[in-house]
Amino acid sequence: MRIVEFCTDFPSGGGIQRHVLDLTAWLRHRGHTVWLAGEPGAWANTGSDSFFQSLPMYDIAGSGRPVGRRILSALRSAAGFRRFLRIVRPDIIHCHETAPAVVARIASLGLGIPLVFTFHGAAPDRVASAARIARACADLVLSPSRICLDALINHGVRDSRAKVVGLGIAAQPQFPPDRVAAIRRRYLPDGKGFLVFSLSRLDPQKGIDIMIAVARLVLERHPKVIFVVAGGGPLRHQVALWADQAGIAGQMRFLGPIDDAPVHLQAADLFLLTSRWEALPISIVEAFRAGLPVIATDCGGVSELVDDSRGALCRVGDVAGIAQRIIELVEDRTALDKKAAAAATYATSDRFDPGFVHAGLETLYLALTKPGRPLPAPEP
Repeated sequence: MRIVEFCTDFPSGGGIQRHVLDLTAWLRHRGHTVWLAGEPGAWANTGSDSFFQSLPMYDIAGSGRPVGRRILSALRSAAGFRRFLRIVRPDIIHCHETAPAVVARIASLGLGIPLVFTFHGAAPDRVASAARIARACADLVLSPSRICLDALINHGVRDSRAKVVGLGIAAQPQFPPDRVAAIRRRYLPDGKGFLVFSLSRLDPQKGIDIMIAVARLVLERHPKVIFVVAGGGPLRHQVALWADQAGIAGQMRFLGPIDDAPVHLQAADLFLLTSRWEALPISIVEAFRAGLPVIATDCGGVSELVDDSRGALCRVGDVAGIAQRIIELVEDRTALDKKAAAAATYATSDRFDPGFVHAGLETLYLALTKPGRPLPAPEP
């Protein structure tokens, strides 16, 4: 097949982009021709991939920009994308966010190219808009989260054209004990103590302000706990100031984007996510793969991953409740180890296995490109 995988952009550190790049590599290994499309970034661009189609997308995706400017930008991008489609004639276009879905549908009008849209989640006030785009633009709507897909169906997406898919996460290598110990020593005296780690983009969605308030309560009880947050974003210049104002700057480190997240996961004791909204966070699965219990907020599809057996699920914004669940595990190593073992076992499920998940997507692509071929049955 000839396939286009279309994201808004390809910065380093994005969970959606990581999923798309892993899927692309698998499909190419299977002999399919795959183009990447979107705004270029550190992870994919015309220099790193000769099958990359650069498209201006920031003005379309930016919610704070004037509507007229966004519409004009969408039309311009669609015109460029249409020229590309006429040349390469793909069998299918897979869009991984709403802005690519809009551009792809305009660009492909009359060309007879099936369009797949994966819904990776949205703020609650944007779900209805995402559903409208899905209805208007997509031949098939996918989501890694049953909860998130049902939200679209409740807003009018036909369930016969909607399907839950897994989220294939590549297994990370096991690092030598001395390297893991070196990471712990970087943050903890003599490598001893309790390390809470988070992979969180520094923007309002991820609730970093909530995380800082949680850390302050935990540190009142256990001042030697260290919180480490990896990730960049628009709040990168603000979060350190918030931590300083909370009086915990010495116990809360903001690393920015890092390229050694897997070894940090293996060095940590607990993973923390305080998001206001999510779909099905890749970071949680990566934490489970590293044998880390996860404390997270109950939003989107997080409850499909996290429960009391392998962490704790807390209400969004419940600072005291989140802090208490961390404190319980700081004080009970036996309970922590039991949850860690359960997390590691759960991470071996088929829904997270790249080969299983990518093969399922290949089957869906084939069904859409063969007239009259039925789609696989919807998930129960």
